[in-house]
Amino acid sequence: MDPLTMILIAIGLILVIIIIIILVRTFQYPISTLEPEPIVLTEIDGEEVANHIGLAIQMKTINHVDPDKVDPIPFQGLHNLISMLYPEVEEYLEREVIGNYSLLYTWKGSDSNLDPIALTAHMDVVPAREDPASGWTYPPFSGTVADGYVWGRGAIDCKGVMIGILEAVNFLLKVGFQPRRTVYLAFGEDEEVSGARGAAQIARTLKDRGVSLSFLLDEGGAISQGSIPGVEAPVGLVGVAEKGHLSLVLRAETAAGHASAPGQVTSIGALALAIATLENNPFPQDLDFVEFMMSFLADELAFTQKMALANRWLFGKSVAKRFAATPAANANTRTTIAPTIIKGGHTENVLPAAAEAIVNLRLMPGDSLVDVYKQVNDLVGDDVVTVLPAHDESLYGDHSWDPTEVSDVDSPQFHILLDLIKATIPGARAVPYLMNGATDARHYMQICDRVFRFSPFVLSKEENRSVHGINERLSFENAATMVGFMIELIEQMSSIPTDFYGDEEEEGTDEEESERVAIRKIDAPLPTRTMRKPEVEEPELLPENDEPFSDDEFEPLFEDDEPLQIKPLKEK
Repeated sequence: MDPLTMILIAIGLILVIIIIIILVRTFQYPISTLEPEPIVLTEIDGEEVANHIGLAIQMKTINHVDPDKVDPIPFQGLHNLISMLYPEVEEYLEREVIGNYSLLYTWKGSDSNLDPIALTAHMDVVPAREDPASGWTYPPFSGTVADGYVWGRGAIDCKGVMIGILEAVNFLLKVGFQPRRTVYLAFGEDEEVSGARGAAQIARTLKDRGVSLSFLLDEGGAISQGSIPGVEAPVGLVGVAEKGHLSLVLRAETAAGHASAPGQVTSIGALALAIATLENNPFPQDLDFVEFMMSFLADELAFTQKMALANRWLFGKSVAKRFAATPAANANTRTTIAPTIIKGGHTENVLPAAAEAIVNLRLMPGDSLVDVYKQVNDLVGDDVVTVLPAHDESLYGDHSWDPTEVSDVDSPQFHILLDLIKATIPGARAVPYLMNGATDARHYMQICDRVFRFSPFVLSKEENRSVHGINERLSFENAATMVGFMIELIEQMSSIPTDFYGDEEEEGTDEEESERVAIRKIDAPLPTRTMRKPEVEEPELLPENDEPFSDDEFEPLFEDDEPLQIKPLKEK
């Protein structure tokens, strides 16, 4: 056999081996899951629930970073409304006011040896324009019930969730349900401006009392269709972690002067160069989280998509390019940095002595405030440009935090939640995902390893965009589904007999019940876990003139109108 033939045979064998490896990995890719039996939710009058949400919307609970600027009357009015609408909750649950206006309800379970569960939401809302030119079909704080919807600021984020929880608990009390585990209802007052006076105080209160939660559900991803390429089924997005948050000030200082005789370096020019340098040097991609998420949708993916994800050793560059193609998808694969505010100069013929910009960073799990700050400072900091935290004297404060830890996705609670989504929403899939925005949930990580973020609403693209926008509204159907879902969730989560970690069952545990909740282990690699953020005592609030930031928690994952262009790397 001549050498050329031998080489061709060797190449052919190598190709065959590669193809076999690709196919084997592709067919082994899906996580094996058992489809749950369909559950018919308790029949709820969605219009009646919508009317109650509308009354809550009329309470204009807008918060502010400065507590002295918060109008207490709407919050007190909301407290009174809850007492009026839900007399059983007021009679049978212990109610506490935490912080200024936050509420903590305690529904004592029959077995005090079991760790409690918690359901959370927030009472505050972001502002909304109320003038006739605002674009709202109905005034944003009217709580109008019309056309099959309740309209107004907070309908989805987050008074619809809060009212849904209260409706569910009130219903269960009426029918005589007794939870085995204690159930906490925690409603914060300032989620939209960091949660420092609300959820953080509630979590600290529970921690001081020695409470350790077995499960917590906060607002988060909803159910949407068409938001993930290649997946036709509606997908429920369950947040299992949140990105970190950091705002930095870039300040460039040079000598002032007349515009007719500029120096070689000007403050505005140096600042512009620093911003361009940051944009030209994006943080590296990390595809572990999106691969983990997509593995739950393997049965819905086209063969080529599944093959690429299962064989990143070969198709990694193609996968990375696809996930960098749009801003929303790109944000799920890397720490992002974006300039949001810029100031400098006041007269057209004067060179300003200083110019500054604020850049906002959202940190991937695995990154930390310290590491990210160092990377930014090393890249653009010099004799002209300084890099400092925007709101606090140190990196860690009310308005900056590390990414959260990844919640326990091996737990029965997580799989019960996913199965409940699939069982109650016809044709729905359910997946874990990384939240780019911030919620109150992160404050509870200190007392719970199983913190999840999900709102059982089936939202259209337009409804998704209405959160923090115009014409925010919730359908009667979603209002009814929310209550029915919460009824089923409370019944199941509060009745789990033991905290399952793969250990031996506690003496006296019902074997059949244990088998029902002992969920199979996941083979897919988990995303990187991060260190907990150090506790900060008495953090300072934003300066008086600063505006609060806000996030749209319901933004679809991979849906964007414009492709994102990642510029080539460029040294400063």
